[in-house]
Amino acid sequence: MDSNRLVYIKKFVWLPYGQKMIQVFCLEQGAIRKAICYNEFLNKSFEILDLADIRISDSSENFPSNSEEFLRFENYL
Repeated sequence: MDSNRLVYIKKFVWLPYGQKMIQVFCLEQGAIRKAICYNEFLNKSFEILDLADIRISDSSENFPSNSEEFLRFENYL
């Protein structure tokens, strides 16, 4: 993948009992290439590859991210 064309966004998901999960999506031309979800309570990540080619809409709930953050969460796989 050409890293110049990749965009990273993150979303926050509130889980039961106030726990938070952070989702970071790697997008290429607006379509998901891969995603990683980090559960703060469990201190564990999991990667999702089945979303390939699904497009993400612009939303006020999309926050900028970057490849460094994505790689940091990969350490918890």
